[in-house]
Amino acid sequence: MKFLYTVFIISVLCASQVNAQSQPAKPNVLFVMIDDLNDYVTQLKGYPGLKTPNLDRFVKTAINFNRAYCAAPVCNPSRAALLSGISPYRSGIYDNDNRIMDSKVLDSAVFLPELFKNNGYITLTRGKIFHTMPKPTRYQAMWDVKGGQGGYGPQSTEKHIPAGIAPPMFNYQEWLGPDTDHPDYVTAGQVIDNLGKDYDKPFFMAAGLYKPHNPWTAPKRFFDMYPIESVQLPSVLEEDWDDLPEIAKKWAASPVAYEALKKSGEWKNVVRSYLACISFMDWNFGRLMDGLENSKYKNNTIVVVSADNGFHLGEKKHFAKFALWEQTSHVLHMWRVPGMTKPGLVCDAPTSLINIYPTLVELCGLNGPMSKLDGKSIVPLLKNPLADWKYPAVTTYKQGNQAIRSKQYRYIRYSDGTEELYDEARDPKELHNIANDPAFKNVINEFKKQISPIFVPATVGGKGGGEEG
Repeated sequence: MKFLYTVFIISVLCASQVNAQSQPAKPNVLFVMIDDLNDYVTQLKGYPGLKTPNLDRFVKTAINFNRAYCAAPVCNPSRAALLSGISPYRSGIYDNDNRIMDSKVLDSAVFLPELFKNNGYITLTRGKIFHTMPKPTRYQAMWDVKGGQGGYGPQSTEKHIPAGIAPPMFNYQEWLGPDTDHPDYVTAGQVIDNLGKDYDKPFFMAAGLYKPHNPWTAPKRFFDMYPIESVQLPSVLEEDWDDLPEIAKKWAASPVAYEALKKSGEWKNVVRSYLACISFMDWNFGRLMDGLENSKYKNNTIVVVSADNGFHLGEKKHFAKFALWEQTSHVLHMWRVPGMTKPGLVCDAPTSLINIYPTLVELCGLNGPMSKLDGKSIVPLLKNPLADWKYPAVTTYKQGNQAIRSKQYRYIRYSDGTEELYDEARDPKELHNIANDPAFKNVINEFKKQISPIFVPATVGGKGGGEEG
């Protein structure tokens, strides 16, 4: 009897060991967030001659979402939505001065790093991931390793843009100091160091690159890549605003005076500086990818690469973001999922960054969250870019204003009821607002059904503040 009991115990232990070994290890996640990167990148074909060899190299190993859009065309609400899975119209985070810590909805939500940590992951961060921050104790608790945020610097010491034309940070400089002056250089180095360490559980590692966000300061060698005589300015239709609602014109005129910048002779320099900062970002991104490639985690790490919002450099006589057009909301978005995504594929379905949260939940087998998510898992598209996808991409800016992007159209409805409609297939630069054309009445009626019926009030609390960086 004792012999049989011993055999039974050994059998149970062996079976348990085999079962444990048969359970697939959860994948690691490297999440790279890029600040204010527009569709000039080669992957979105927005600017001829842009030099991004590392993004070009990575996309050959990944799937590129050609029509990806942010939940909001501003850093803070875009990142809050991405990290919580909750849209601005439900959280009340509409702009940069609506603090995450003041949102009752987000106070009860579970942010991505919290969810990963609750599921047994080690969580690491460096650089800009959040914009405004959760409450300090909560933020500290969600990360096991915090490398610091860095910042937008180094700030330009040369003031090329005359005062009154643009905000102070809207400036540029060919930086002659060492690369270590730049927070993104430090961020990449720290993330590489983290990738070289041993972990006893899977990791969620977030790396936030500030460039090409202004001020456009980058090492001089990246400016040298774009001789001023080779820089191409965006084509502008001077009467572009004639068919726009008044609210759209008001947004377009801010925060930079288009005519004044044009007359100052600095427009080309602004574009050149932005290009230089994209290439500098790409160089640091390449360092990150080399760090992963040279680590023991290269074959079991999901890589998600995304910008937080788009950016205008004169298109539609507008500079910066803060609008609901294609240029402000169209973003770079790439995934590489070991064993799932086929290298070099492109998906043309309209997707939203708010889908990142539920997608990672499914891919990593995470339990939770309990709160309702607004996004949809894009796993079907990761497996097959041509899979049926019926969900449009929704972008919100300020309370009551929303854009909906389908594969063919962009529809914008403002809080005062005015509208814009663009046929992106025929008019990709959005020069002709066809919202008042009776031929598109049925198209608009279908879009109206998809506008959110509720926009919660914007969060009320401290003005701005709590910004990461």
